[in-house]
Amino acid sequence: QRDVIAAGRRAFPAYPESVLRQPPQSPLIFDDCRIWNVPVAPTAFRTPVASRVPTLIVAGTFDGVTSLSWAQAVAKRLPNARFVAIPGVGHFALPESRCAQAIMSSFLAHPGAPDTGCAAALKPSVFKRQ
Repeated sequence: QRDVIAAGRRAFPAYPESVLRQPPQSPLIFDDCRIWNVPVAPTAFRTPVASRVPTLIVAGTFDGVTSLSWAQAVAKRLPNARFVAIPGVGHFALPESRCAQAIMSSFLAHPGAPDTGCAAALKPSVFKRQ
């Protein structure tokens, strides 16, 4: 774990220690699946979706579960997708960001042209060492 924290400190020198010490959570789900006897998903489950349905993809820039690059890769396969990055929030961008909520409402009203302008004005919080 020391190596991971050291790498995090090099990549994000301004992040507080409490943030850097948060372990990645995704590997833990494999133990959960084993305990619950969850069968392996069919191969088709891993086939990338391709659709022309209007789709809104909202991603937090601090998302440690689903990276921005993954969200952007999904958007590339969906020709009618709107991708929006919400600066400074994690995996739960919609409940944590009024801007993300406004974008979702706009998308539901106008799937082909949602108003995403509020995202450009957002700035992530600045972490300072105490």
